[in-house]
Amino acid sequence: MRILFAGLKYDYGIPERGLSFEYYNFFDSLIGMGHETELFDFYSLYLKLGSEEMTRRLRERVDEWKPDLLFTFLYGNEFDRNGLKGIMQETRTVTFNWFADDHWRFENFSRHWADCFSFVSTTDAQAVAKYRNLGFDRVLLTQWAANPRYYKKGSGGPDEGITFVGQAHGDRPAIIRALRRRGIPVKVHGTGWKARRWHDYARRLRILSRRSYENLMNSTRIPQEKMIRHFQRSRINLNLSASSQMIHNQIKGRNFEIPACEGFQISGPAERIEEYFVPDREIVLYKSVDHLVEIIRYYLENEEKRAAVAAASYERVIKEHTYEHRFRELFRQMDLA
Repeated sequence: MRILFAGLKYDYGIPERGLSFEYYNFFDSLIGMGHETELFDFYSLYLKLGSEEMTRRLRERVDEWKPDLLFTFLYGNEFDRNGLKGIMQETRTVTFNWFADDHWRFENFSRHWADCFSFVSTTDAQAVAKYRNLGFDRVLLTQWAANPRYYKKGSGGPDEGITFVGQAHGDRPAIIRALRRRGIPVKVHGTGWKARRWHDYARRLRILSRRSYENLMNSTRIPQEKMIRHFQRSRINLNLSASSQMIHNQIKGRNFEIPACEGFQISGPAERIEEYFVPDREIVLYKSVDHLVEIIRYYLENEEKRAAVAAASYERVIKEHTYEHRFRELFRQMDLA
């Protein structure tokens, strides 16, 4: 199949931060499946040309190349709506968007863009009815996964302690502080872990320059390959599953990426997580900070059980939860298989 993938090439559109999540997981998986796939880095063009011209160039490429599928992963409001609708209505290309974070972005984002596509998908089971209530019934329920071409087993056994990789938002800093107060030495990596509230105030008052603030925010961030090494080598990988808005606990990509590296994972609860992993056999879920402390100590003292859960979760992900599995099912539902 010929697929034009319209997504960010760089992480949050910033070249200095390396390639994006969607590049590593979506674009690369499509290539790995054997599809003739081309990247349209819409965000870089949007910054240079603006919304209308960027969308016009996307339409131009669709007309020239005639892909079977235009697969988009929207970021914000960068596209021209009429231009996107024109591709859907005036060409033979099937258009599809994977909506992320509908748990908290449906009302202020996704609902305003769904009618620009032939099909959309969501990872939020509750959002399916919301789309249909808008009169949009071409919504497909899917879930995050992992790309085993990047996320894979490491060599040797785990030789690190307890690690969390992710942004310092929501209740995450409070949980990490609580663990450390209880004597649990967690190493954290990701955007924002050295920033404090007064840094943001200083930025707004222009006491702290924007560049200095961004450097501070990014000082604890690590590249993709180092993140994967932590997943492979940490005895315990934490997954703190509250959304950035702290409205819902939601399934994250991390839930699949960690076990794809045969890493052991302790995760916060999330709606429908039991449909993807068997608790205590393929994933360990905590109910509270006190419970988290208890099970961390338990698995640090029970290496064989920790290794058994890691091995079982790895087998489950490789068998059922890769992006190739997700995309094949989505394409089948769109009659593109």
